[in-house]
Amino acid sequence: MSIWASFRGHAEQREMFRRTIQRRRLSQAYLFVGPQGIGKHQFALRLAQSLLCREPGADSIDACGQCSGCKPFLAKAHPDFLSIGCPPGKRELPIELLVGPNERRGQEGLCHDLSVAPLPGSRKVAIVDDADTMNETSANSFLKTLEEPPDRAVIFMIASNLDALLPTIRSRCQLVRFSPLSTDEIEALLVEQNLVQSAADAKFAAGLSEGSLSTAQQLLEPELSSLRSLLYAQLALPQFSGLSLSKQLTEGIVKIAAETSEQRRNCQWMIRFTIEFFRAALWRLSGEYIDAQATIAEVESFAQRIALFPDSSELLGTAIERTVDASIHIDQSVPVPLTLDSLFDDLSRKFRMQSSSR
Repeated sequence: MSIWASFRGHAEQREMFRRTIQRRRLSQAYLFVGPQGIGKHQFALRLAQSLLCREPGADSIDACGQCSGCKPFLAKAHPDFLSIGCPPGKRELPIELLVGPNERRGQEGLCHDLSVAPLPGSRKVAIVDDADTMNETSANSFLKTLEEPPDRAVIFMIASNLDALLPTIRSRCQLVRFSPLSTDEIEALLVEQNLVQSAADAKFAAGLSEGSLSTAQQLLEPELSSLRSLLYAQLALPQFSGLSLSKQLTEGIVKIAAETSEQRRNCQWMIRFTIEFFRAALWRLSGEYIDAQATIAEVESFAQRIALFPDSSELLGTAIERTVDASIHIDQSVPVPLTLDSLFDDLSRKFRMQSSSR
């Protein structure tokens, strides 16, 4: 079976490397750029195996999986395969991973290991994940390796933010851009990798994932799913207390993560869930489109009730606009509690006033 059989998306990039390898025009340094969670690292891993395979078949980008190059690679013990990335909990790629610790500077690290000759008939292949987290000192330390790459060495650098890389780094790599995966591809990956409990969960997470598998997985985290269920249950009520809902959501967000950046990220998800709730109800009223959100019981009951309101579609449009404003406020660093208090108090008053005017 092909090593690409379970890989989704990026067919254009695969074909580009297939032609490049066939024509023996492989560059020595590539920069893979695209959003997080779309498969850049998995692409680089499969490409590395194909380059280290000793018995490739007719397809130049594939690997046999059984030779003296593939077996140690799959066992994560190939001496000519090197890989580094930003360690968990760190915000920058440590310079020690590139050039070794102070006491052995230049005698250890990726740059040193790349300079060591590969096994006979082989080549060195290196993956530098999270390349956009290198600080200026680390980037300059790695620059010499990119300026004078060792013979028979191929380097794949992976980044989500191209602007965070020094221009001198970017100029010495061949840029390969990766686009987000399609909703269908994300949905299929979630099912194939047993990351969801149901097809409905896969459809929901894929729909909000923006083409990123890691984002879809984040949406399926139990704590976030629990807050979403709480939000939907409250929004579906004939009347809800905006300040009470805000307090519960804020407490849940703080419980999930202590870091302010993570709290703001999860607050944005609550806002996004709210937008999707109202949007699905709007579709339900129009009868033009029904998606996974619109089949959720809370959305269905909410849509049936609000259909009795005068100008219900206009009311939902106003609610969506107000919720979008809250997202902008979070981007502008307005505190999470203040943003949620204001948002849900406004929403509860809007629906309460409309209900009383019936």
